[in-house]
Amino acid sequence: DYSMVSSEGGRVGLINGLAVIGDRSGIVSPIAAEAAPTQSKNGGQIIATGKLGEIAQESVQNVSALIKKYTNKDISDYDIHVQFIQTYDGVEGDSASVSIATAVISAVEDIPIDQTVALTGSLNVRGDVMPIGGATAKIEAAAEAGMKKVLIPKSNLKDVMIEKKYEDMIEIIPTETLSDVLENILISGSKKDKLIEKMKDLSSKVAEKVPQTTINNPTTN
Repeated sequence: DYSMVSSEGGRVGLINGLAVIGDRSGIVSPIAAEAAPTQSKNGGQIIATGKLGEIAQESVQNVSALIKKYTNKDISDYDIHVQFIQTYDGVEGDSASVSIATAVISAVEDIPIDQTVALTGSLNVRGDVMPIGGATAKIEAAAEAGMKKVLIPKSNLKDVMIEKKYEDMIEIIPTETLSDVLENILISGSKKDKLIEKMKDLSSKVAEKVPQTTINNPTTN
């Protein structure tokens, strides 16, 4: 009756993350982010609340480099508050890192997040979406909460074994990068278009820097 989960509309800085608790039951775990210009001369900081464990705390701090990479905004110019809502049993692990990064980017760029979408995934420092545990339980929890889509790491697709009744309730979208996530969860508009264009330009520049190698008719002995 007191759930804070929203399954319709769009909200800036609010995202439907997914978690597994207790006996491997899945839950929708909302995460809220708020960004404000820092008042400190020592630079901004990321402040997280919600009974986070050590690994979860580290994942919050690690997203700062990715935020700067994808937004071209210096995280030190902001005080960013990240709240794990209704996490009564605490949060451990880094499977919420993709959710955190997306919520913060939404808050910094003022782009709403589609509340009909839930997601899970670990994020490395290069922006790749890494596999997580409990994929099936998380997808079923998203379906039960009324979500229309769920984003999961592409590498977890082989682990998904949802009950048949959920197959028509929710669309499963595999993602490989933070760019994939943002394209599928941010609500369309001029701000989103500019961000996606910026990301594509960045990807092109990175590709240009990768040295090309030529293989001249290799032979095997």
